[in-house]
Amino acid sequence: TYGDWSSDVCSSDLATIRPTSFASLDELVDLLKKKTSYKLKIDGHTDNVGGKTYNQKLSDNRANSVKKYLTDKGIDGSRIMAAGHGMTMPIAPNTTPEGRQKNRRVEFTIVE
Repeated sequence: TYGDWSSDVCSSDLATIRPTSFASLDELVDLLKKKTSYKLKIDGHTDNVGGKTYNQKLSDNRANSVKKYLTDKGIDGSRIMAAGHGMTMPIAPNTTPEGRQKNRRVEFTIVE
């Protein structure tokens, strides 16, 4: 996994990329430009607040927002797979605000 920016990438309940994430995403762009054989898997996740259908769509939108950012920076979209997983893959309990924040994340995996 190249990076896991929890809720740093997108604001809570939104698929908008936070400006504080631009520098990290730009580092990823630089890596993908240098390593043209690399492909990227982007996985969007949510906490358990909201319904299953809503969270699935939100996680899809988060992953695709990051994909759009990368393609807008010149990365070929055919090298990027984006998928949302809704609230199906928590990494922390959803019983506390801190746990829910950890579960609102976008993960990146480099595939060579």
